[in-house]
Amino acid sequence: MGQAKGTVMALISPSVVEQNYGIPVAQLRRWRTAGIGPEYFRLGPRSIGYYAPDVDDWLEDPANAHLHDVPSHEHAFRRDRKVLITG
Repeated sequence: MGQAKGTVMALISPSVVEQNYGIPVAQLRRWRTAGIGPEYFRLGPRSIGYYAPDVDDWLEDPANAHLHDVPSHEHAFRRDRKVLITG
């Protein structure tokens, strides 16, 4: 889990990760519980945020390929988009 200290980052919610990457919110939750998956930030007791470039990097890492079925070319959108926490 990431800790933001003095850094401002545009984060996306798990539901936006699901919309943009096709990874269900429930799968993200299971990965967090298991200590795997993309780095995330706990923003409060019931609020999680992901930094899109971290999600991209995690999905592109061959070591994680067995954990998801998102083809590499399908998550390249995010590098230039900045999305604030939504949904």
